[in-house]
Amino acid sequence: MKKNNTVKGGLSRYVGVLTGDISGSQSYSDGEISNILAALKQYLTNYATRYDGHFDIYRGDAFQLAVEQPQYSMHIALGLRLALKAHSLNVDVKISVAVGEAYFRPKEVKTGTGEAFVLSGRGLDTIKPYHLAFFSSDEQLESNVQLLTRFADAHISALTQTQSETLLAYLEASDKSHENIAAILDKNRSNVSRILNASNYKLVAEYLTYMAQAIATKQEETE
Repeated sequence: MKKNNTVKGGLSRYVGVLTGDISGSQSYSDGEISNILAALKQYLTNYATRYDGHFDIYRGDAFQLAVEQPQYSMHIALGLRLALKAHSLNVDVKISVAVGEAYFRPKEVKTGTGEAFVLSGRGLDTIKPYHLAFFSSDEQLESNVQLLTRFADAHISALTQTQSETLLAYLEASDKSHENIAAILDKNRSNVSRILNASNYKLVAEYLTYMAQAIATKQEETE
């Protein structure tokens, strides 16, 4: 039976919370930041719609997204990083992901409370020298995936703009054939295959599948 904990007049839920900020935001002009934020908002909106979430962008370069399908939290985190690395300005973001019980009101995500919000916020404060980190109210889950996530972080950090664009298209496509990815990007199929292989796309996809299954298992145990 699902837990029915009441927090500030509402129900607490097992959610995924992503807290992030734009790396080196002070080095961009006002026009560039506006452009970056528009792209970030577009992807946050898409992911919030797809995975039952809500988000806030605040302080000019920071954001927080809470989703009620927490098993997809790492897919979202990697998707956001790849989308901004594929941007014309080749931007990167630091993202702290946490899963656990939490409460938030739609359109007031930054005032959310509970384990997932606390862990995600604290994680961003201590994320250096990494750009991606994962935390959980379940210490065993967090321990089991910590090293894998650091490898994934290092791998994403090293991708080029073109690799980021191609890998993102692959991860987001329902039809993952190389022919379809080539059509989406208007590129030659052999070039797409070469770029995907150089991006170790299969390992990235396997990591995301593993994370989704691990988080979903812990969520079931809380219900």
